[in-house]
Amino acid sequence: MKKFVILIAALGVSDRALAQGAADEGWGLTLGAGALTAPTYEGDDSYRVSILPNIQVTYGDDFFASVQEGVGYRFINEDTLRVGPIGRLKFSRGEDGDQPFAVTGEDTTDLRGLGEVDTTFELGGFVEYEIGGVTLGAEARKAVSGHDGAVLDLDVSWSGRSMAFGPPLIWSFGPRVRVVDDTYTTAYFGVTPAQSAAAGLPVYTAGGGVYSYGLGGTAILPLDDRWTLVAFASYEKLAGDAAESPLVQLRGSEDQATLGIFVSYRAF
Repeated sequence: MKKFVILIAALGVSDRALAQGAADEGWGLTLGAGALTAPTYEGDDSYRVSILPNIQVTYGDDFFASVQEGVGYRFINEDTLRVGPIGRLKFSRGEDGDQPFAVTGEDTTDLRGLGEVDTTFELGGFVEYEIGGVTLGAEARKAVSGHDGAVLDLDVSWSGRSMAFGPPLIWSFGPRVRVVDDTYTTAYFGVTPAQSAAAGLPVYTAGGGVYSYGLGGTAILPLDDRWTLVAFASYEKLAGDAAESPLVQLRGSEDQATLGIFVSYRAF
């Protein structure tokens, strides 16, 4: 379920930005839901709309936990530097492309014969460094289940606030790049001889390298001291061996876009 993964950057920005105006101590709980339009699977050219829940738990501005953001702790948490460990959950990809939260579209037949990629738990670390209104971010993770691969996410974001709407509109946008190893690309885009016979796709050996690059933006509008509206959009282009996979070239697209809007309530 890539949809949960897509929410990481947008809702993560929301947590950090709103934390500046909230208490820095004690437990916090945020509940929300929203609509997201995204490809049915990574590399697909068909889109579905899903209604997704959002539950986030925090402790001060150091600990955070949610399905979207994963579980992490900022053991260095200064004005310009944040560093810590992180674990993320990536849901399985089945042959039917089932999306339990989808409200439009049908399950895909593109993945039949390619086998299932099991639910993955990734462990790693992150670092963020701010220079004025610019944040440089890097996050490296290694899977201990599922795809078994390694992932490196790099991003640069410009952020600020606008008072044009009354409440402070918090915005952030910038480019991002994902680099992966051979194991990751093979799990999602490789085609073995057995899979080729079952799926009707050419045999394909996928290697690692730059997996995708793109641009994303987020807008956060506090409606009052507890309710918040979050809107986000992104465009990513698959690259390297992922883009050259017959799954993408014959059945999908290198161009991947997402659009979502969420409402959240800070319970405490």
